[in-house]
Amino acid sequence: MNDLAARSKKMIRTEQPLRLVGAVRSVQFLRGVFSRSSMCIPAFYYFLGAVSAHEVAKTTDDFPFKVAQSYSEFSDLNTLTLACRKVFDHATKPDLTGANFGKLSDAVLEEHATYWSKTSGESVDDCLHALSFLRKFFLEYSKTDTDLLKANGWLHKRIGLLKQHADRSAAHISLDDYAVDILDLAHFTAAIAVVGEVVRSFDNTRLGSDYFNQVERGSYEAAKRLFPQIPKFKLFGNMQLHHQARFYWKHQDLESIQSYFDQLQWALGGYAD
Repeated sequence: MNDLAARSKKMIRTEQPLRLVGAVRSVQFLRGVFSRSSMCIPAFYYFLGAVSAHEVAKTTDDFPFKVAQSYSEFSDLNTLTLACRKVFDHATKPDLTGANFGKLSDAVLEEHATYWSKTSGESVDDCLHALSFLRKFFLEYSKTDTDLLKANGWLHKRIGLLKQHADRSAAHISLDDYAVDILDLAHFTAAIAVVGEVVRSFDNTRLGSDYFNQVERGSYEAAKRLFPQIPKFKLFGNMQLHHQARFYWKHQDLESIQSYFDQLQWALGGYAD
């Protein structure tokens, strides 16, 4: 408490905030996407566990369990929808948004690819191919909730619903989940994990190709300790996420972004080990 004044003084704004530009901005944006995709997986499983324990929480005399169930159901849903809104921000302001990444110039993408090639050891061509895939992805899905809800794609509509939930202030003071379904959350979580894996494979190779599958296993087991009522469900089924992500960007010209990510929902699910 003694250093509160010093910390407050240090954080007072004295000039315009630093604006990231060019490849620096695109690198930092994708790192943010990777971080959020990592956090969305445990949020999904904790939410699934909390929802599965809803009836038990209503009848049990274990008040701490009631608190844990209610808090997790509320906070994890908001974690997912707020992450969705942030990742797919459609604002065109000069900031780290999906819309801005979807409009990157070829010159910036090439500069970014050169940087990735140095950090990953992959060829500049492969890095550029993967970044082109990500640019298409964010151009496709970083739109207003109205545009997304009117689109004919499954993932479009689900992202639209999650963004709409995040933008409604009443959603953040209520346990009501509005029109959001568990399948919407599962599809979004899987899609952003695929994108996160593309980023990891070039920008954070030290974590290893099994990173997201490990996060999933750990997330399920962690949620199960708190909510043993959670079903034996494995979001990625028998899917190795790094293979899926690599196939998507390697063969991005075979099918549209919408086709790939709408089909993803049918690959989800399976029994947990």
